[in-house]
Amino acid sequence: MHIVHIRVLILVALCLFAPFVFVGATARAQQSCSVTLALRAPTAANIFSIQQERTLGDIEAKWVESKYHTVQDEELAAHVNAIAGRVLSQFPHDLAQVHVILIDTPEAQSFNVGPRIYFTRKMVASLRNDDELAGLLGHELGHIQAHQNAVIVSQLFHEILGVNAVSDEEDISEKLRRMLDSTDRDTKLLRKAAQIIQSQEGISQNEADRVALFASAAAGFSPQAYMELFDRSAGTNGSNGSILTDFLGATTSDLRRLREIKKTLRQLPLPCREIVPAASAEFLTWQAAVISDLDSARR
Repeated sequence: MHIVHIRVLILVALCLFAPFVFVGATARAQQSCSVTLALRAPTAANIFSIQQERTLGDIEAKWVESKYHTVQDEELAAHVNAIAGRVLSQFPHDLAQVHVILIDTPEAQSFNVGPRIYFTRKMVASLRNDDELAGLLGHELGHIQAHQNAVIVSQLFHEILGVNAVSDEEDISEKLRRMLDSTDRDTKLLRKAAQIIQSQEGISQNEADRVALFASAAAGFSPQAYMELFDRSAGTNGSNGSILTDFLGATTSDLRRLREIKKTLRQLPLPCREIVPAASAEFLTWQAAVISDLDSARR
């Protein structure tokens, strides 16, 4: 995981892989791969109601979109939203209002803020097919379904401010400002906030990975592609550690995570695992347009 800016780390609670998902193959997959996405009820403490969580997301989104340029191009957004729609169809209806937004940053990133999933154009350039895109969307949706952003902010408010309740938009905004001001002034609090976020993300990543594999497979995409995306992005080179590295304490978190991804992948029916990821002409055309648009913006 790569954190670009500590305020993004604290305010947005990034859930990303960095640097770090057609038609014919998908039809075969939907006929032969039959799997249902089972979602687990969140258990972590969360002081936000559903409406307050939406308000929190709206506040954070304004901050993100004031800092990073959003791509206002309906044609570029159409393809990713079509893939997102198929993955979203595997989730409960209360996630139907999730929006996918392209933004410009120098890094390959994806993260969620409330009901919004942000992709950088450099992230799009790093993908190889719609199967990887679907898996990445499934991962972010897994974090949204688990209310990870609200859970992290709840713990930050408790640990940094001693706050255990919020009310309206003005109150939530004021508490966010106080928390950020506190971490700006005190490096110990800044480190504490970073530790809280990293700890919570570590807890939730495996579940989001499981959701990514099952959701992408259920939507007719290759779950294998998600594993390949993570392996490539994390630089694990197919290795998930060993008994020896475990004993020596040399198994990194990424190696352990890849181990869990492989374990979960084996739980899927064989026809799902046999779906071969492939870059369609539609994906390649869309990706080229995104990259070309980014190059034009740089000039």
